[in-house]
Amino acid sequence: MPTARRSAAFDPISPDLDLDALVQQTPNFEYVTRISCDMIETQGLDTFEKLVLLHVLIGGKPLVIEGFHKRLDEWTFTSAWLQDNHGKKYENARNLSKQTNMTVSIGHYLSNMNKLTNQWNRHNYRDRDRQRLYLKDIDCPEVWHDKLREVVPPSIFYLNDSTGDVGGPGAVDEPNPHAPGLRKSRGVARAGDLMSCLPTAMRAENLMCYIGHEGTYTPAHREMCASLGQNLMVETSGTLDPDGKPTKPGSSIWFMTESKDRHLVSEYWLSTLGHDIEVEAHFAQINAWKSAPFTTYIVEQKLGDFILIPPLAPHQVWNRGTRTMKVAWNRTTVETLELAIDEALPRARMVGRDEQYKNKAIIYFALGRYSELMRHVGLQKGSVSDQHTLDLQYSPKIRQLQKDFRRLFSLYTRLLLAEVLPHNPRDDKKIQYIPFDGNITCSFCRCNIFNRFLTCTTCIIPLENGEEDTYDICLECYAMGRSCKCISGYKWVEQFKWQELTDKHERWRQQIVAFEGGLTDKSALPLHMEQQYMRKKSLAAVCQEQLRLRPWTDPKKLPTEPKLSKDADESLVNADGTVTVKKRKPQVIEKGHMKNHVSNYPEPAWKLSACKCGRAYSYGNLFRAFDTMPLTVMEDPDWQCPHCLRICSCGKCRKVAGMKPYEPTGTVLGYDTRRVADPRSTESLVDFKQSNFEWVKKAGDDSEDSRRLSRRFDEAEAAKSQGAALDDDHYVNEGENTIINNGHDENESPTVQTYQDDIPIDPLLGGLPSNGTQTVRQNPAFDDTLQDGENQEPPHLFVAPSAVMLDQRHLGGGFTTDENGIVFQYPDPTDPDPTVPQYAPPQVEQRSQPAKGSDQSKKRKRSDTRDPVQTDMLDPNQANEQYHKAQVKRTLADARRNDRYIIAEAAMSGKSLSVKLGVDKSKLAHILKQTPAQTTRPIKTNVILQSDYPSPSTKVNPLNNPLKRARIERDDEFSTRKNKRRKSEKEGEDLTKKPSKFMAISSGSEAEENMNDDGGGYAQDRVPKPRQLPAYLARKNDVGDHEIPKELTSEPRPSRRKSTLVEAAVRPHHGSKESQEPVVTLAEANRRAKLRALHWNHDDSPEDESEPESLPEKPNESIKKTPASKPPNVPQLQNGTSSVPPKVNASVTPGSVPVSIFSKGKKIRVASSKGSEKPHMTNGKTARHSLGV
Repeated sequence: MPTARRSAAFDPISPDLDLDALVQQTPNFEYVTRISCDMIETQGLDTFEKLVLLHVLIGGKPLVIEGFHKRLDEWTFTSAWLQDNHGKKYENARNLSKQTNMTVSIGHYLSNMNKLTNQWNRHNYRDRDRQRLYLKDIDCPEVWHDKLREVVPPSIFYLNDSTGDVGGPGAVDEPNPHAPGLRKSRGVARAGDLMSCLPTAMRAENLMCYIGHEGTYTPAHREMCASLGQNLMVETSGTLDPDGKPTKPGSSIWFMTESKDRHLVSEYWLSTLGHDIEVEAHFAQINAWKSAPFTTYIVEQKLGDFILIPPLAPHQVWNRGTRTMKVAWNRTTVETLELAIDEALPRARMVGRDEQYKNKAIIYFALGRYSELMRHVGLQKGSVSDQHTLDLQYSPKIRQLQKDFRRLFSLYTRLLLAEVLPHNPRDDKKIQYIPFDGNITCSFCRCNIFNRFLTCTTCIIPLENGEEDTYDICLECYAMGRSCKCISGYKWVEQFKWQELTDKHERWRQQIVAFEGGLTDKSALPLHMEQQYMRKKSLAAVCQEQLRLRPWTDPKKLPTEPKLSKDADESLVNADGTVTVKKRKPQVIEKGHMKNHVSNYPEPAWKLSACKCGRAYSYGNLFRAFDTMPLTVMEDPDWQCPHCLRICSCGKCRKVAGMKPYEPTGTVLGYDTRRVADPRSTESLVDFKQSNFEWVKKAGDDSEDSRRLSRRFDEAEAAKSQGAALDDDHYVNEGENTIINNGHDENESPTVQTYQDDIPIDPLLGGLPSNGTQTVRQNPAFDDTLQDGENQEPPHLFVAPSAVMLDQRHLGGGFTTDENGIVFQYPDPTDPDPTVPQYAPPQVEQRSQPAKGSDQSKKRKRSDTRDPVQTDMLDPNQANEQYHKAQVKRTLADARRNDRYIIAEAAMSGKSLSVKLGVDKSKLAHILKQTPAQTTRPIKTNVILQSDYPSPSTKVNPLNNPLKRARIERDDEFSTRKNKRRKSEKEGEDLTKKPSKFMAISSGSEAEENMNDDGGGYAQDRVPKPRQLPAYLARKNDVGDHEIPKELTSEPRPSRRKSTLVEAAVRPHHGSKESQEPVVTLAEANRRAKLRALHWNHDDSPEDESEPESLPEKPNESIKKTPASKPPNVPQLQNGTSSVPPKVNASVTPGSVPVSIFSKGKKIRVASSKGSEKPHMTNGKTARHSLGV
């Protein structure tokens, strides 16, 4: 398990921090270079693009462009606009104090930002329980995207597909979307963001917004996939909000580094602070930045500041004031793709970080896009004049496109060479083909898979939607020993036909040869020749070999410990009772096992790397002690072990003459990948949770000023000495408008100069020092090393696993400070470690020493007859005990100097600081007697903002809504369906009683409301309201805006059924007899409601109307009202009463009445406008009808 080691704690920044004084007083703090956005138009876009290339991409330094707030729309980029247009949209706000998410609406969050800010002051800013809610990584509104596209330079904007000029070389006529006719397109040039080359469905939408208040932050991190980060502050709070309430001015403090210091920063984070920069979970203290051995660039980002972040440069952000609103996006270029393939992706694979940018797919699709552009240029050369042909041939942008195409082709060749399999027609038929869609990721590291991968045929989980969750593993992870618990038995899968990839490789190679002027010594080679020149196995070949070596394991069976061979002496009892000890030779190691050279313990042969000399090393020892990845050993057919190289550092080899023990060049903290990997995953070769602290201590390099840190410092200084010049093989250098001074001294770092070199620099910043990097520490042997040329090592690209992030809320150790003022915290040795594996072979050298006093600190006892390992070092228990005592002593000394000795000593020894005071019982009874009755005090809480997301469980309270029995009747005459008449109806039977059914509903529930709406009745306490328009439709009618709204309203959708006077007529009056009858047929209620709404007169009217003989075919058809004059052939009843309804009141304009009111000649009671009614006789029976519930 990871060794108990101190790690830097989180120390927030005071709201009263004087940033200017801090920068002036700190030697290694320096402000970032700034330019004005107005100078971009003055110097031109070409000069600006060259500045970004030299200063940010190649030089690796941050850059700030200020003044964009003057160009932003002052009405759109405001919190009021965001609240009015997106206030009801729900997002996940990150609670940084508890490391959890809270679902809140944007409007609710914006309304409470003043409260979240005012809780902080210079006395309580270190409280760990107060809310720090950060609304980060939310989608940028589309309106903001369109507005920013008009302001930001096109070459650095989001998803830019061409940096060419309008009408430039290679431009063609295209339809004008804004006016009739044609217009000139942009000229042929490379894309500003290669993400635009991907199909739309595969692109990663990284245009995000960040809204924060005082105390929110972003931990130290690098930009994903080595991309170029860009961040623009679009809105900040001032002294007053729109409502007139006082607010605090908003800004953000950035702590930034340069790309050439990235390995030094990473080692400083690992060895000194005890964290890993790849995890993005630690916000470094100001004191940690002060004591860092590199230059820290400071930026106070205010309104309108646009920051360009170099690739792979660590940085962190702290928000100040009431409100800061930023828009950020990332760009992918050829330079960032090279860094991603070499460094970013291996590091992300180690910690299991998502690869959302699909870098390998970008290489493939960018080559296809550039190939089409160059083919288009070739067609234009043969169909235009000679002058235009020369413009196409010598255009700087087209030449730069060709150079980028060559660099992308080199990356593509590396991808294919890694996936080459030994040619076997039988194996080709066994490979499964799945069309590429860009959505297949590794189940372990979560990186995107471009073409070939392995899938398990056993570990398949069926999903509820009918699909299957397969276990897919990338080739890189499988070579590292990562897989599911089956370990082997995988099937090959590819997403592109191999012949298709190789054909495109050859076609693109021919294009490169064509624009380079023919074959030369530097020309690209065919794929089969590149494969011949490879002196190592391909990645796919390594995985194919490992599939044969590794055994298949049933995942349902638990792993068992390996059987140990008996090498003890055997005792025999003779007949006379004497004991004879029979010497027994050690048994031969069982088949398929070998002894580990370091631990001298037998292990399965497939877990060891065997050398030709007969020694075998475990991959875990090679990784932690010798900085060697498993793939490096597997792909080398002539691999030599450390003993053959005379660098073995195990206990036995240290005494061998001429042996120079190897010193680890990097710090490995260990990281538990089970938190991010698929639950079916396991690590069979290397346990990446283990650290290399034991090997570092054996090398004597476990000090604060370690040789590992010095080595990284020398590498960084060597990289800076090379300057930021344009390589002729990669860039087109015309020599005009030189932006970076290439004539600087050897020890002077390149930087942006003043106006005398035609460089767009803000004149207010002319007083900055010329050298952009200040040497903080100097190695006296650095110059001699460069002159002699000995002991020079290339920049170290060793990928170390991520650190185990120590959650301060669950640690029992106390906080201490070192001589630099950095706050540290030790983990509690009594806490159980969740990262302990269920089973691990007892390897002596791989086990980390637990804290003193734990059960695991006891060493496994040896057999009495086993020869101990000869070593001149102390016993591991004694050495670790001495180291632990010295560590505790140093910690207590630091605590004594800071007046924290009692707290630190109690925390490390497990003592309690609670003080118990004895009180006499009589006095205690007297105190309790005088104490008033206890009252419930309100619990003090620091929770200011709570989620406003509606909970579905609060809609219906079953305790307050008892169930009741309701009858539902079907109305065939007013139904929307065409019901056929029943057979009995055709025979003349009386079917006035319609079938009904009962349903149990709760009072006040949605079902009862629907029953009342459809059944013609209303609850007594429900008042019908006219239908209201949604908010956006009401605004449309007011202002005359005929555009379709871009976001639907979140208000409940009104009912589709119109609320008319008929409903008002059906609704009974409060306390009437009619309201006491709970059931009424729908047809009868509708007839009476329509008659009341039309204000029919009493039935004693002398005028009547005729009744139609047949019903209309459609239920919703109506008949027209006949004239008031009495028509002939009016049917009369036996009592002389007319069978038609009475005359309509002349003061009311009658509407159309459904035919079913007059069907079958039924007699009904017609109510007047006053609501009076009389019973009518039908077949000698009295028919009384009610109006409904």
